[in-house]
Amino acid sequence: MVEPKVAAKNKKEERSFPLSRVRTIMKSSVDTGNISNDVLFVVEKSAEMFIQKLAKNAYKNCKQGHTLQYEHLSSYVTKDDSLEFLLQIVPEKITVKEFKEIIAEEKESDESSSESDDEPQQPAAKKKTPSKKQ
Repeated sequence: MVEPKVAAKNKKEERSFPLSRVRTIMKSSVDTGNISNDVLFVVEKSAEMFIQKLAKNAYKNCKQGHTLQYEHLSSYVTKDDSLEFLLQIVPEKITVKEFKEIIAEEKESDESSSESDDEPQQPAAKKKTPSKKQ
C-alpha cells in the first residue's frame, strides 16, 4: 500500500509547470469554457515536451560552448520554418545602432510615400511592395 502513494507523489514531482498557472493561462483566452483536469494535464505535458524539444534542438545547433543561451534559441527559431509562430516571442537580438538604422529607413520610406501621394499614382503593377526580411 505504500508503493501507490510513493508513485503518486513522484507523478506530482514530474510536472514541470504548476497546473494552476496553466489553467490561468488557458482561461485568459476568451473562447475557453470549463477546463477538465484531463485537458489541463495534456496541455501541461505537451507544453513541457515542446519546450524540451525546442531546447534540445537549439542546443544541438549551437556551435560553441556547453551552455544553451538566448542567441542559440533565437537563431534556431529563425532558421526553422515550423517555428515561425515564435519569431515575435524569441526574436534575434539587435544592437541599438541597428535598431536606429531600421527606424531611420522606415521614416525615409514613409516620407517618400507621402511625397508620392502628391504625384500622380503609378499603375498597380509597377508599385513596389516591401519585401519580407528573413
